[in-house]
Amino acid sequence: MQLPLISDMNKLDKAQQRFLMFVAINVVSWQNIIGPVMILFGRKIHMPETLIGLLISFMPFTSLLLLFTLPMLIRIGPKKVMMTAWFLRNIITCIVFLMPFALRTGIQWLSWAVLLVSILGFCIMRALGAGGWLPWLHEIVSPEKRSTYFSTETAMTQLINVVVLFVQARLLAGNPDIPRFLLIFGIGIVMGIVSLITMGRIPGGEGTAGITAHTGFGAYKKAACDPVFRRFLLISTFAFSGLVWFSASYVLYLRDVIGLTDSMNMTLTACSGLGILLTVGPWGRFTDKNGSGLSMAKTMFAHSFAPLILLFLYPGMHHGVAAALAAVVMAGIFNAPFNVAANRAMLNLVPDELRIGYTSLWTICTALALGITPLAAGFLIEHFGLLGFRLCFVFSALSTFAASLLCHIFIHGQAGDRSWLNTLFYTVSLPMLGRVVLITLGFDKSNRKRTEDE
Repeated sequence: MQLPLISDMNKLDKAQQRFLMFVAINVVSWQNIIGPVMILFGRKIHMPETLIGLLISFMPFTSLLLLFTLPMLIRIGPKKVMMTAWFLRNIITCIVFLMPFALRTGIQWLSWAVLLVSILGFCIMRALGAGGWLPWLHEIVSPEKRSTYFSTETAMTQLINVVVLFVQARLLAGNPDIPRFLLIFGIGIVMGIVSLITMGRIPGGEGTAGITAHTGFGAYKKAACDPVFRRFLLISTFAFSGLVWFSASYVLYLRDVIGLTDSMNMTLTACSGLGILLTVGPWGRFTDKNGSGLSMAKTMFAHSFAPLILLFLYPGMHHGVAAALAAVVMAGIFNAPFNVAANRAMLNLVPDELRIGYTSLWTICTALALGITPLAAGFLIEHFGLLGFRLCFVFSALSTFAASLLCHIFIHGQAGDRSWLNTLFYTVSLPMLGRVVLITLGFDKSNRKRTEDE
């Protein structure tokens, strides 16, 4: 018998496997530069919470540059655009190595500026190239293999994340100094350059001659006027905002309020990745059998419990670390399959001839939610302290629960098929909770069917 990750990868063709190899190396780069270590580095140099929120928002906000890169992606092609941008993002990120000189001046804002400029440069270059990611995937991953691809990608990504985060936890043990943080960033930059080699071996991603800028921008209008896609886009954007209220605040909460060390913070996040690795396969198979809408609804419902755990977690509470672990792992376990289901559903709604316009509009709209939410979270935390953290957790719980209802009514079913009241009773019922547990543990019939086939 093969491990699920290996057997799923063997179902993909050569081009899809090569894209996965690029993703695997890119994840190492990503986690060492934009992962939780970035937040901990910011706090190490005493960066205020509002600026931490700004750091987190750089990635999604710079994605709005897709508005201007669409014609270039169509004419030049996703592959050339991505390779150029990925090279430049690694070069620009090297600005972070000026940190020791900035700290030596004794001017605190100068060290903040170094980190902000370095991360901003990384994010801008990444955004200029990332518009080609989903169109390239749409080209090489056929509809019947999309759920398999995304669940395999997520499982592989989390396996790598677990290893990287545990290594980072070891490097940040005790009271880490600046060189240890810079070492982690250096590893990320090197791996980012290595990822260019694997990207160059992926087929496809060519441009289309004769496409004008007007034609390219017209694709946005066609996507926005598609009522099914527009409804899906609005609900998904709202759901992503609910997820970010939690992810943008829990690291700071565990560090500054609960008092966990940087090393323990990284360890908890690594455990979350391990949980995702063990459960994303069953959720992917459930999505294949029952559709993306139902999977999105169930994972949003289950995620709403994670912020509630931290809401009632107080400093010095008995078994506080165990409660924090439960919250972080639960959030990760249900965040990942939601992303798998949402991306699968999005690509299935995209017409082949308009894939760049549709996927770019998706990236831009979700970027607004992913960018505005951490800024709001940082503002609340800096100005209201503990109350600000609690507001973030309340907003996360309420919005993910509401997103579950919306997914049930408007994505899984049809508007009018089921009243809001009936949907509410169904969503909070014990059978619903029991089904979520069974799916997560791999005991659902969708997973048993696969086992019998193998």
